[in-house]
Amino acid sequence: MHIEGYGPEPRDDLDVIRRAAARIREALPPGWTVWPAAGLGATDSSMDGSIQIQFAGNRPLDFAVQVKTSLTQAGAQELGNGLVALEENPPAPGLRRMVVSPYIAPPAQRALRERGIAYCDATGNLFIASSDPFMLVVDRGASADPWRGPGRPSTNLKGLPAALLVRALVDFEPPYSVPQLANAAGASVGAAYRLIDYLNAQGLLTYAVRGPISDVAWPPLLRQWSQEASPQDPRNTQSYLEPRGLEALMSKLRDKAEPSRCVVGGSLAAQANAPYAEPRLALLYTEDPQSLAESLGLRPVAGGANVIVAAPRSPVVFERTVEFRGVETVAPSQAVADLLNGPGRNPAEGEYLLDWMEGNTNEWRRQLDR
Repeated sequence: MHIEGYGPEPRDDLDVIRRAAARIREALPPGWTVWPAAGLGATDSSMDGSIQIQFAGNRPLDFAVQVKTSLTQAGAQELGNGLVALEENPPAPGLRRMVVSPYIAPPAQRALRERGIAYCDATGNLFIASSDPFMLVVDRGASADPWRGPGRPSTNLKGLPAALLVRALVDFEPPYSVPQLANAAGASVGAAYRLIDYLNAQGLLTYAVRGPISDVAWPPLLRQWSQEASPQDPRNTQSYLEPRGLEALMSKLRDKAEPSRCVVGGSLAAQANAPYAEPRLALLYTEDPQSLAESLGLRPVAGGANVIVAAPRSPVVFERTVEFRGVETVAPSQAVADLLNGPGRNPAEGEYLLDWMEGNTNEWRRQLDR
């Protein structure tokens, strides 16, 4: 398929290397030469080719190139760690490493940059840093995979199917097939395939056609979902005051006789695993905010609220909940989305919880009510 501005999709590894070399050449001023080649033979059998960069007869920069058809953030981190180790013991003096691909998504680019690994894709996303000789070349190409094909989903994580599927991708450890994911999430198989196709193109997961989803970069996926889709319905969200404070609110929730379901989100939910500071604002999800507020004796206020009562945009907030101090709370994945999208210090609390989740994945997944 030919894409305006990017040409046809690269055919094979050599085509990817040549297209990457052309993008590097375009980013450099006159006087520079860039030479691509396929295969390194006995020099380094783990690599797929080479690119040499040189200015007007000066000492060249030689890169051993590894071609990747797709990269998640986690995959880029692992690959980058391996390439850093290889650079410490290069098969030839001065040989550096570079990753090339038809398209490298922003999370994978960031993971490679953090490890100082050069990369370039066929759309022009580019990073090369060298201290000897000194060189820094950075350029931007496409922000989404231009060859993802017709009928693929738009760059949007809004809506009920996306909410169900994103939460399931975060909460359940792969591998699993797309139909298995759809069943676990309570979404249609068609919606699952569309979203997986899009996330694969964005480098947020690894998925082989007719194969399972093998890896999910769930921290950046949670960040993107929280940015695009607020969990709360602003048309049915109210601010209240619990005069006796949030401890009194928790006590009322434990003793609540009201039959309508309520789950605690945001800062109070985060306290179960990663307390950042004394919570100042409670978030309660329920289908009928006004009835819940009345049953708890909360006072409606225009300012100075310490309780937000909200109807959720989707019922996913009630999925895989956990118990904390006798009260039903949202899953950690949902709490992160609440906080990253919240006011004041909430985003900092969300990042703190997300850091804890990355270091304790098995622990919080075991908590989930499945």
